[in-house]
Amino acid sequence: MAESILLNIEDFGTIDAESDKKLLNYFVETKYLERVLEFEKSIIIGRKGSGKTAIYKYIKKNKENTEGLLFKDYPWRIHDAFKNSIVSEQESFINSWTFLIYIEFLKLVVKNIDEYDKKTKKEIKKIKKWLKKNWGTASFDFKNTFSPRKKRFLWSFNPQAFGFSLGSISKVFENKQELSETLTEINKSLKNILTKINEKGVEYNLIFDELDLGYDPFDNTYKTRIIGLLLSAYRSYNEFGDNLRVYVFIRSDIVKELTFQDKNKIKDNIIQDLNWEPNDEDSNLSLKQLVSRRIKENITSSTDKFNSNWNSIVDNRNIGRNQKKWNYIIERTFLRPRDVIKFLNLILEEAKKRIKKEKKTSSKIVNIDIQNSKKSYSEYLYSELSDEVKAKHPNFDNYLEILREIHNVSFSLEDFTIAYEEVSKRLNIDESASEILEIFYNFSVISFYKAGGGGYGGSTYCFIYKDTDIKFNPKATKFKTHLGFKEYLDLVER
Repeated sequence: MAESILLNIEDFGTIDAESDKKLLNYFVETKYLERVLEFEKSIIIGRKGSGKTAIYKYIKKNKENTEGLLFKDYPWRIHDAFKNSIVSEQESFINSWTFLIYIEFLKLVVKNIDEYDKKTKKEIKKIKKWLKKNWGTASFDFKNTFSPRKKRFLWSFNPQAFGFSLGSISKVFENKQELSETLTEINKSLKNILTKINEKGVEYNLIFDELDLGYDPFDNTYKTRIIGLLLSAYRSYNEFGDNLRVYVFIRSDIVKELTFQDKNKIKDNIIQDLNWEPNDEDSNLSLKQLVSRRIKENITSSTDKFNSNWNSIVDNRNIGRNQKKWNYIIERTFLRPRDVIKFLNLILEEAKKRIKKEKKTSSKIVNIDIQNSKKSYSEYLYSELSDEVKAKHPNFDNYLEILREIHNVSFSLEDFTIAYEEVSKRLNIDESASEILEIFYNFSVISFYKAGGGGYGGSTYCFIYKDTDIKFNPKATKFKTHLGFKEYLDLVER
């Protein structure tokens, strides 16, 4: 029986929430999720692999009257064309996003018409007629919002709906500049109509995801576009309260680079940052809770306790520098669910191969299983980082050769300078040694040593993935490469 536990586990889930069939079974409901579900927080940020899409899927599954807007293959050029010569580019994007949000809410209202009384239904039918007049249907794809059926835009309610009318604002659709200047007035009428609908107390949810698929760190239009969405979502949050809800899921590193006037207000009021805790089982975002739930589901355990479930499949002997296996695994991750799941799946594969091959062997995960999986895991972590960093630094692989040249996990500034001189000549690297060190730090490839004392706590090596508020210290003289890259870079530990 004991031997069959690991052999009967297929995996602990996939690293991407989109394809994880057991995702909702694995989901851990904690206070951070309550804040999102109660709409106390509506902009969910986190690093790639931190669990944003999992929450997206959970909301979509558990909330009625919900529409998920996935921005893969979205026609940004059409959207971006609606700029206004009168207001700033940022305000133009706020107007266009607000228009899209209002139209999506109206589509949900029309779809849910049976929830309303007879008098309200009569007004909603007018909205449906207007949508069909302009788009050919009241259930068109949101990607076609700025590409209506007709070339002449007939923005009119005739007769009025809920006592408000857009009048007859017939514009030639191709003249996008002229049309964009009407969005402010159109949005005022749409807001008034939605305010009337909102009084009926029916909840609707719009979820924006996959916005980072088009991210280009050098594209200022992209940044302004996202700022416009965040501000539009914030205005909607303040205008409509709990009933008309807009959720936005986006990477934290993108939000960090954005600069705009109300950023701190948005951060303090409606942003939920997905920062995972590796050791506290009772924290709001606990990696131990996440792993315990996945083990429990696979071995049909009766408890949620981490130690009990972990010890059911993992041998309790220490590993490496007399470390617990959990700590050994965690320090090779970026504290993201994706990394932990990937590492555990690789370890599981090694354990199952060993158990099938050897007759007299432990039925649990042992040290050799972890050791044998490290190379594959290290290659995975590099590929994850490579996808993220090369858009901004195309020569990143050349920079990594400096760390290979050093050949040690721990190194001094002098070590780095000597290796840099050697590698930069060979590979024609233009950036300075200090620039590359900071790039490595900003992508959590290395940490720098910070001495304790002076009221700042004990001495430690600082990684940005652990604390994004700690800036790189250009005067630092001691560094360590993240242990997750040790095998990929062929490093040793002194």
